[in-house]
Amino acid sequence: MARLGDLFPDEFQLQATAQAKNAPPQQQAGKNAPPRPKPPVVNAPPQVRRGERVYVKDFVAGQEIEGIYLVAEATIRVAKNGSKYIQASFCDKTGSVPVRQWDATDADFVAYKASGYVKVRGRIETYKNAMQMIAFAVQEHSSEGINSADFLPVSVRPLDEMDAEFSALIETFKDVDYKRLIVAMFSDPVVREKFKKGPAAASVHHAWVGGLMEHVLSACKTAQSIAEQRPFLNRDLLMAGVVLHDIGKIEELDPGPGFTYTDTGKLCGHIVLGALMVERTLVKLENFPPKKRDLIIHMILSHHGEHEYGSPVTPLTAEAVALHHLECLDAKVQGIQTIIEREKASGNDGAWSEFARVVDGRIYKNANNP
Repeated sequence: MARLGDLFPDEFQLQATAQAKNAPPQQQAGKNAPPRPKPPVVNAPPQVRRGERVYVKDFVAGQEIEGIYLVAEATIRVAKNGSKYIQASFCDKTGSVPVRQWDATDADFVAYKASGYVKVRGRIETYKNAMQMIAFAVQEHSSEGINSADFLPVSVRPLDEMDAEFSALIETFKDVDYKRLIVAMFSDPVVREKFKKGPAAASVHHAWVGGLMEHVLSACKTAQSIAEQRPFLNRDLLMAGVVLHDIGKIEELDPGPGFTYTDTGKLCGHIVLGALMVERTLVKLENFPPKKRDLIIHMILSHHGEHEYGSPVTPLTAEAVALHHLECLDAKVQGIQTIIEREKASGNDGAWSEFARVVDGRIYKNANNP
């Protein structure tokens, strides 16, 4: 097996070295070109990391990195002076890092396939209090021989532990009909495995292996608390809605490499896919009450709350209203936590985050340290 230091042919290394020397980070492509980060301190020469895997969480400003990473996203852009640059994000199981390749060409961009692997030579620098990589040379890398587990983030909770907790949760259902629906859905080994290992989203929240099950279990704990405070609610209907509300994501999202949307997911969306999955199971259950069928399908179809957010209908039962708010709460709080932890790991210790879609603004990160 080739060492990471042997990934690039000699002429590729020479090209990368020349580019690194001739294109210092502060050099501007034009008056209106994107600002480039400051170079490493002169009296602290870059440390070259070759022949070993360097995870994103271990990046240090000034390092020259040579290794294999997964492309999370990439676009090629044109500055007002006509020069092109690539804006991307590389990741592994420990996190992601923004990437810039200056003075790029369309041929350079070919290597940046979303959810594909690349071998890259670059330098780690600090920009706006966060790490970023300046790529000097990038080549597409085959997935053959790659252990995808090295590149996909995984839940901090052990998967088997969560799976056992989920099995125990099913046993708490007292309503015979909702319980047999849940049992029938998750007796399918393919569904159970995808539910166990799938992400809850591509990027916003719980975007890691086991994220879907983690999201459901977390939201179920909140639902249980609400049901105890409000005996008026149908506890088992609410819990069934929490368990099934995102089940369509096992068909919407491709679990790897990278978390991307399937063609089916793009065409239908997880809300409709989830309702269809539940309906296919319901028609196999003898004498399932039609009213309960309507109520559980309504929970799935309305859980995004508003038409503008993708729900075909808005919540019209107390349980559907509760589901919408509690699952949104779990998703948004986790999304904020993930952003804060990611920025901290990348060295961004400022009081405010970069723009975050989860709040449609910048997050104040010092609430626990006023």
